[in-house]
Amino acid sequence: MRRISVLGAAALLAVLPAAAHAQSTATNQEVVIKESTTVVVKEAPKPSPVTFTPYGFFLLNAFFNDSAGSRNYPLPNQCNGGAACEGNVLFDVRQSRLGARLSFNDTAGWTKATLSALVEVDFQGGYAGAVPTGSVAFYSPVVRLRKAYADAAWNLGPDAKLTLRLGQDDHLVSLLRPVSVAYIANPLFQFAGTLNGRAPMAEIRFDLNPKSGFTLGAQAAVVNPQDNTAIGDGTLSPTSAVDLGAGNRSRVPAFETRVAVGFKNSGKKVAELAGWWGWQKNRFVSPATDTNVDVNSYIYGGDMTLNIWMVNVLGSIYSAKGWDQPGSLGASQGVALTVVAPVAPATKFTVTNASAVAALGGWFQVLVGPDDLFKVYGGWGGTQSPATAYVGTLLAANGTRLQNFTWATGLIGYAGKNWRFSAEYARSTSFFYNATSYNQGQFSINSQLVF
Repeated sequence: MRRISVLGAAALLAVLPAAAHAQSTATNQEVVIKESTTVVVKEAPKPSPVTFTPYGFFLLNAFFNDSAGSRNYPLPNQCNGGAACEGNVLFDVRQSRLGARLSFNDTAGWTKATLSALVEVDFQGGYAGAVPTGSVAFYSPVVRLRKAYADAAWNLGPDAKLTLRLGQDDHLVSLLRPVSVAYIANPLFQFAGTLNGRAPMAEIRFDLNPKSGFTLGAQAAVVNPQDNTAIGDGTLSPTSAVDLGAGNRSRVPAFETRVAVGFKNSGKKVAELAGWWGWQKNRFVSPATDTNVDVNSYIYGGDMTLNIWMVNVLGSIYSAKGWDQPGSLGASQGVALTVVAPVAPATKFTVTNASAVAALGGWFQVLVGPDDLFKVYGGWGGTQSPATAYVGTLLAANGTRLQNFTWATGLIGYAGKNWRFSAEYARSTSFFYNATSYNQGQFSINSQLVF
């Protein structure tokens, strides 16, 4: 028996070095030693070069309005008084968002890049048809495409990256958003200093983003020149088609740029200061003379982020002339047209002037509280345009909004990493061309589950 044990031990000692050598030299292989001491090498599944990552959040908002105005954002409407001016209550899930990221590592292939794509939707696309009608239609929302783009990224160093982005993404101007659970798809201060919206574009960007130290981001984009049709211009815009507004008719793309410098400490953004600029050419039509009337619009501004201990400070400011950013829901007035009415037997208007309306806007927000536990915030925003810019134009109308100011406060709680809830209050005051002013307050209770 002793001889058998010695022989078995000797055989095992002879096999183990070979097995150890096979395990150390095999790449992506699994070594199995069976009772008979026979070594069997089995290929382990190779990781997929493509990764698919879903993300998003489910959001419930309960809005309580104290006067007539926007239902899910405090924007006052003109009102003559009485019961018709009273508010309402709205439970809303339309800001919920779903998205997916797709990534493919082609650094060993022809492009030498990391390729990725993103698609993101929410439910802010309006309502499906005329039936059902009334308040029921509000709970049958249409899916809206928010973002859809593809990236090709090249590493230029341990912390530097160059990215080509093709698709629909956020505008580079007014990119910073206030923090809120009540106002996400419709950002806080959207009618008062925050521009919003997305557009198809081709963008090139450079990022220097170390875990600690100074950061740099530079972006430039050629953007679809989209715009809102001027109020009451009849047929003076080229057409009401979604792809032939005054911006598209110019036959020139819009341009936007943004440059940001900052500082990070152990992966946390401590400070960032950014400046941005945008330009767009708009072309209107004078029906009587069948000639083009061109006007350029532009915007420039900046934003700031500061995170020190338990205090976060955010803010943005801009100056614009004629800038009309669809999705902003009235944050700037765009272009004012001056026309001469036809004299019989003529039937067509003559456009005599197109002026880019000046607008100033800005907002700030201060949040205090420990990260991932709770935040108490307060903030203010406003935008305004001079009444003299509208005199004699089609925008010289009672319903033209000259100024809008909003202040807001709230408590945001974090129940772990995935559940957020808040109680927030915002109040807006609007001043109109006919020298009247109206205000609306909105209290909300909100729950957001992030995945």
